[in-house]
Order: sequence, then C-alpha cells, then structure tokens
Amino acid sequence: MSQPTCQKNRDLEAQRRAAAILAQSHQEPPLPQEPAMKRYVHPIPCWGGCPWPAQSQEHGQSMDRVLEELTRQNQLLVELLGAVNALTAATLSIRSRFVGEE
Repeated sequence: MSQPTCQKNRDLEAQRRAAAILAQSHQEPPLPQEPAMKRYVHPIPCWGGCPWPAQSQEHGQSMDRVLEELTRQNQLLVELLGAVNALTAATLSIRSRFVGEE
C-alpha cells in the first residue's frame, strides 16, 4: 500500500518541479531602462518686431500665384488619397473573396 502513495508523491513532486521550471522559463526579461529624455530649450522667436517688406503690386501677384499652386497641389493630394483608398478597398475585396473560397 505504501508503494502507490510513494508513486503518487513522486508524481506530485515531478509536477511541482516541472511547473517551477515552466514558470522560470516564462518569466519576462526585465525591460531596459530608457535614458532620461534630454530637453533643450529653444525659444520661439517673436516676429512682431521684424520689419516686413513693403507690400507691392508684384508681391501681391506672387503670393496669389503661390496660393493657387498650393490649392492645386492640395487638390492633387486629395485625389491621390482617394485613389489609394479605392485601390485598398478593391484589394481587400478581392482578398476576402479568395479567403472565402478556401
């Protein structure tokens, strides 16, 4: 009768050791300490005291052209983003069809 009890104790002890080994192997490694962030003070210059060039007719026309080009560029970027979104949607649609067939 003592033999099954001894076997049972050995099995329990083996299970405890195995659990301890598994617990040690699953421990997460310590995270490396990040160095403190260096903060550099860079004041934003105040442009209120800077003299601006005189507003001439030529300057106004140049600014109008710049604004027109920026508007055109913005519209092109919006159209490009729409095309990328459409291609992404098409790709995902095709992919879902192939995944559904498997």
